[in-house]
Amino acid sequence: MAEVSVVIPVYNGERYIKESVGCVLNQTFKDVEVIVVDDASRDRTQDVVYENFGELIGEGKIKYMRNERNMERAFSRNVGFENSSGEYVFFLDHDDLWKENHIEEVLKAFPGYDVVYSFPRSFIDDGSQVFRRSGKRIKPLEETIFSGNIGYPSASAFRRESFPGYNGNFIMREDWEIFIRSYLEGLKIRIVDSDTVLIREHPHRTSRSKLFLEATKAVYEAYKDKVPEECLPHFLLHISDVAFRFGDFRTGYRVFFEAVSKKPSILADRRNLLNFLKRGFRLDRFLGFRA
Repeated sequence: MAEVSVVIPVYNGERYIKESVGCVLNQTFKDVEVIVVDDASRDRTQDVVYENFGELIGEGKIKYMRNERNMERAFSRNVGFENSSGEYVFFLDHDDLWKENHIEEVLKAFPGYDVVYSFPRSFIDDGSQVFRRSGKRIKPLEETIFSGNIGYPSASAFRRESFPGYNGNFIMREDWEIFIRSYLEGLKIRIVDSDTVLIREHPHRTSRSKLFLEATKAVYEAYKDKVPEECLPHFLLHISDVAFRFGDFRTGYRVFFEAVSKKPSILADRRNLLNFLKRGFRLDRFLGFRA
């Protein structure tokens, strides 16, 4: 039984799956099993996996399984977990990558915690080259969680006995919802700033889809009465920001002013005020802010 299991859900990932599996095999920490869950891909994903890793699959070092039909990412991650054996379970989206010391660094941070999140700093293009680095300041845990600044599965690792499972009712934002739920259930969560995760940005990333807005609003409806009072303004501010981004001004303004009414000082953070101005008045469209 391996100490670490890495679950890689993939859908139509023929372009990236070889590199993502490869980055796990190249980790400095070696006691690892890899579980690839193919969510009924319609491209050559399965062929690419067997052409490059067939021998390791035969030896049992890599598990490859395929859903009969497309079931979405939450289901696939849970299937991977159910077929894993490691004490620690890591998740890696098929289009993201890790630096070779990622697992080693995360394991150092685990004692005393149920969940470790490696705050992403590096973003890569289609050619796997870093083209953007985030200098965002990591805020206190509660604010980070409820303001939506957490969730990338490729940056998430769970102690096996504590894993709460991804909620299949959320086709998107399931990666944020699991952290909200984990926090509310009392799991001990640690955020580390090791810059070992490489997030790939491309036009097909789900955060650019309008379904992202609907999923965000679904999280709002599910948790608006459960979020601790002191965290609620940050939660509401994030909901309004996403609503503005996708042009839902009615929701955006309503939730924004609810957040400010609960905590006027939230606008003392220049970033919050700037986000409201650029999203709420569409200055981002005129001045070229990142959507």
